[in-house]
Amino acid sequence: MNLNEVWNYIKDVQKFSTKNTPEHTREFLHRLGDPQESLKVIHIAGSNGKGSVCAMIESAFLNAGKKTGAFISPHLISCLERIRINGENCPEETFVNAFIKVKEVIDSMLKDGMPHPTFFEILYAMGMVILFEEKVDIAIVETGLGGRLDATNIIKHPILTVITSISLEHTEYLGDTLEKIAGEKAGIIKDGVPVVFDGKHTEVSKVIFDKALEMKAPVYPVYPGDIETLNRVEGRVSFRFDLNGHKEPVILPFYGEYQVENGAIAMQACEVLIDEGLLTIEDVYDGFKKAKWQGRMQKVLPNVYIDGAHNVDGIGALAKTLKAIKTDKPYNLFFSMVKEKDYHTAISLLLREVNFSKIIITEIEGYRKLPAEEIAECFSEYKDRVHVEKDFEKAFEYAISESNNETLICTGSLYLVGNILDILERKG
Repeated sequence: MNLNEVWNYIKDVQKFSTKNTPEHTREFLHRLGDPQESLKVIHIAGSNGKGSVCAMIESAFLNAGKKTGAFISPHLISCLERIRINGENCPEETFVNAFIKVKEVIDSMLKDGMPHPTFFEILYAMGMVILFEEKVDIAIVETGLGGRLDATNIIKHPILTVITSISLEHTEYLGDTLEKIAGEKAGIIKDGVPVVFDGKHTEVSKVIFDKALEMKAPVYPVYPGDIETLNRVEGRVSFRFDLNGHKEPVILPFYGEYQVENGAIAMQACEVLIDEGLLTIEDVYDGFKKAKWQGRMQKVLPNVYIDGAHNVDGIGALAKTLKAIKTDKPYNLFFSMVKEKDYHTAISLLLREVNFSKIIITEIEGYRKLPAEEIAECFSEYKDRVHVEKDFEKAFEYAISESNNETLICTGSLYLVGNILDILERKG
């Protein structure tokens, strides 16, 4: 088999598979030898910031000379991004070989009358097989959706759990209040395992504290008052956070103001790992400077930035960044979202906080597609500035051509970011 054949099979699973129980995932991984139980896992849940926190912790371990593995989602361009080894995408041959092993187990489960594993279960199983066979020193695993019922949550003994910023998202699955969503995310907390979490919302913190108490898990909340945001250094955000008594400035290789909060959460996580003898303070400071994460206020062309903000909180954080960046150029907006997001509120917030000279709206193909005309209705007060183009590539080309003297901000979805990166990669 080749990579295209493997990926086509995995993608097609979405057409017929349904959500399975954690018991199903547990049996799936058990038939593969429970590779996840031999890994030192850092398990991360949250609505925003999971990827950035993952990247910073990963970079600290790489700086320490450790072999790292990561399981993340979604990917931006290639499915190989979902499984990383030492900060690099999984090699094609490794990905294909893992699928062949996993497919044998799928066939045996079907023969025994069990449901077909889902798209996410297959990728998770492949990820655990690969990271086990690669003998990584540390495995950083992101949840897919929620936490309590997520396929990744069959891990019995992670060394650390982390819960990043929580906002109203996927309310049809996770609940319609922050407390309900926090309850789902807090489902990753394990007996006696330390939990680091974003403590800025009182109602979220209470849910996590209560769950941690139930599980006898040490708690390490990160509050806004713990973080001192500093002046930008060469456009990059910087902050101070007490790391075992050290308060040296941390300069992150990112433009987004919201990365300060993510950086503090990642730093608190690393402090726990330092106390366990897995990292040093120097590893953290040096590693954070080298962290890499695509699609978060990433400059891809002169005066063109892409940002994967995809929900109300993410859009709000982006708006804060745009207001903080010192520029004499007006902003243009290239925008699309997917259908299950609260796009009305997100767009209203963005327009209230940032003034855009031109607005280009498009749509993202796939089963989650939100028609461009429907998105455009939310910009009705600004219709003299709006241009609608359904074809994504034509829309992006138009946005570039209309932004010679403006700064173009491309946002609304990680799929939008991925499509842009794909276009730029193809065109060199």
